[in-house]
Amino acid sequence: MYGDKIKPEKFMIKNGPMNYYRQKTFVFYLLMAALLSGCSWFGGKKAMFADLYVGTNRNLVVLLPTIGGEGLHYEAQGFIKAVRERGFEGHLKILDVDPSLYLNNKIIELLKTEVIIPAKNDGYENIILVGISLGGHGALLYATKYPEDVYFVFVMAPFLAGPVVADAIEKAGGLDKFEDCPSIAWDYACNMWYLLKKYVSQPDNRRRIALGYGTEDRFARQNRLLADTLPSDLVFTVSGGHDWGTWKKLWIMALDHFQVLKSNQILPGKNISK
Repeated sequence: MYGDKIKPEKFMIKNGPMNYYRQKTFVFYLLMAALLSGCSWFGGKKAMFADLYVGTNRNLVVLLPTIGGEGLHYEAQGFIKAVRERGFEGHLKILDVDPSLYLNNKIIELLKTEVIIPAKNDGYENIILVGISLGGHGALLYATKYPEDVYFVFVMAPFLAGPVVADAIEKAGGLDKFEDCPSIAWDYACNMWYLLKKYVSQPDNRRRIALGYGTEDRFARQNRLLADTLPSDLVFTVSGGHDWGTWKKLWIMALDHFQVLKSNQILPGKNISK
């Protein structure tokens, strides 16, 4: 049954096409992201589990955690309570994710086979991805690879790789003008930004991403580059850093915004602007 605990063995890491050096490089970036963000490391866990909070309609909201890997923080920090207080209906599926699943983008295929496809088969009409920090990175990766699967994405302080590509994007005058990745740049970071550029080049897709971040966040610079490509009403900022207090404020700000849209029967993925 969809909503049962996902089998742990399906989330073991196997060898893939990424060579040893690139695997070490990505692990290094994951570790650096953990140190910069202040998120706790989620060690030794090789599975992704899900808790299901049942509403009354056929919308599914999938919440991907920070690099710490533990989705329980969404509930502990009051995110789920805030949803219930505002009367939103839907199924909220909170995931625990071993960060090593981001190697070779394995997390994307697992989301597809273990979460998204079963949800569609079970009759869910709209699938919304929510992610914070590394979880936001994963949500954006999924949306760029399988845009037909995702109704909407809300990411807070997503990790968008290092500063070298950000320098190049700023020098080019924005993501829409960005063409050539610096030779010294991390290939993974270049590909990430190319995917985002292609995705937001479609007007429909620009209305399918909402972005929130603290103005003092360590990833604020890269987040602003993405924000510049999105409609202004789908970008949320508050004073704050890379921490749960800031993300909670952003979450409530976004919920209140979409509650107004809901009351006026305006859905974020249905309106095209910019």
